[in-house]
Amino acid sequence: MNERRQRRILAGLVGVTMLVGVGVAPTAQTTDAAFTDPEYARTTITAFQVPAPTIIACAITNNGLGVFQSVRLDWTSPYPATGVRLTLTQGATTAVVPAANISTTGPAAGLYTHTAILTQGLLSSLISNLLGSTTTMTATNLLVGTTWVSAGSSRQLSIALLGLNASCT
Repeated sequence: MNERRQRRILAGLVGVTMLVGVGVAPTAQTTDAAFTDPEYARTTITAFQVPAPTIIACAITNNGLGVFQSVRLDWTSPYPATGVRLTLTQGATTAVVPAANISTTGPAAGLYTHTAILTQGLLSSLISNLLGSTTTMTATNLLVGTTWVSAGSSRQLSIALLGLNASCT
């Protein structure tokens, strides 16, 4: 046999073998791509809330004629002096009491005690028309380094005309 003929026969045998192999091979299975994972997780998330301060005292000092001289406001907080603020509101006007007018002691049992003594002169410089008015004093806690502020604890300072009959409620 000639070499060319042998190659043709060999190529024919290879072709027939491939056709038989394809015919004998199993068919492809059809599948749906589905992934299921029966695992799940559940948790409860609660946001941190800055605790409100607790006012423990509000006392008025009058002179010998019964005219208002000052008010002392005491409150407790888990935060030191840098984490508290005292604001005064009268009508639409609000003023922040300077930190220099608030003294702090503690902590004792995890709480600081803050005291603000607001004299008639200081109140008049922060809020106009002090005599014959009502001023809301609100203490709040601040989470230092953030803009988070607690709910406020408030007392009302009421002063009658001419500074008489002052009360803190």
